[in-house]
Amino acid sequence: MLENSKFCISFKFSGTQRHCPRQRPAARSCSAICCSLLYKLSLLVLLCVLGLLLLQNNSQLKTVEPLPTARIFCIISTFDFRHNSVAVHTKRTWSKKCDHHLFVSNDAHEEVEPAVFAHINDKWQQMRAQLEYVYKYHFDEGDWFLYINDDNYVMVENLRYMLHTYSPEELIYFGCKLRSETNQAYMYDRSGIVLSSAALSQFVLRAMPNQTICSPDPQGYAPYEELGRCLSNVNVLPGDSRDHLGYHRFLPFHMKDYFIGSLNYSLPHHKHFLDRSYYGLIDFKVPISKQLICTKMEYMPNIYNHYYLTYQVKIFGTPQRTLVNEIQKHPN
Repeated sequence: MLENSKFCISFKFSGTQRHCPRQRPAARSCSAICCSLLYKLSLLVLLCVLGLLLLQNNSQLKTVEPLPTARIFCIISTFDFRHNSVAVHTKRTWSKKCDHHLFVSNDAHEEVEPAVFAHINDKWQQMRAQLEYVYKYHFDEGDWFLYINDDNYVMVENLRYMLHTYSPEELIYFGCKLRSETNQAYMYDRSGIVLSSAALSQFVLRAMPNQTICSPDPQGYAPYEELGRCLSNVNVLPGDSRDHLGYHRFLPFHMKDYFIGSLNYSLPHHKHFLDRSYYGLIDFKVPISKQLICTKMEYMPNIYNHYYLTYQVKIFGTPQRTLVNEIQKHPN
């Protein structure tokens, strides 16, 4: 090619310079063109896949963003003779999951640090004094107030999940719902009560001062029945704490009572529940929700097993569940 150029420049014909013929590029083979196109196409496909993965990842990141959560204030009832054998174990485990918690007792204890209500022997009068105290000194610390026994085990996150469709401004409360002999709905004391902030306010400000709608007298073994009556008289509704399948979230007995056979009429607590359950049961069996909130501990040191299995064990090969995922599946 270089020699041809020199030849063209050095010779002229009739004073006119000879023009060199334009050089044609070497023809590209068909296979080279196909390879180039395939390479570009594969790059385009790869970019599309990466873009889709990025969008999916962003969507998943949005899915696991924490929802605005209700503040749970836990009021844990105990007694001096149970401080070391029961209350300390609750203090060291699930109580830490509450936004705020307060033990209430009849005597002081260094680790449990309860608010002390001495010289009040009747359970109903204790409860009145304790709820009034929480309203006066801790009302701004919670949206919902869980009144619970020291030998219960509570999954506070599941309680928040249940409450996400409700407002603390609603006049409502939850628990294991029973029906009294006078057909009055109330919550079983063996699995706790959850009061909205509005319900607690109504109870303290309207029900307690009015003896005609809320008795200050001792109630013996029926304090929660009287609480149900007081709340009903100030228009606080007893809510349905079951899940979307009608399975129970608040369990007033030990877990083995549900897994091994059915409830037993010969046991007083079982009989009380079976006779008064607000919802019908088949063959004395209580269907247990996968969104369990509360159960009863039989042997308190086992609470550490519950806590470990609930919050620390990771099960590999199973999809991660989040609160938002569950809400999207079962919005009601």
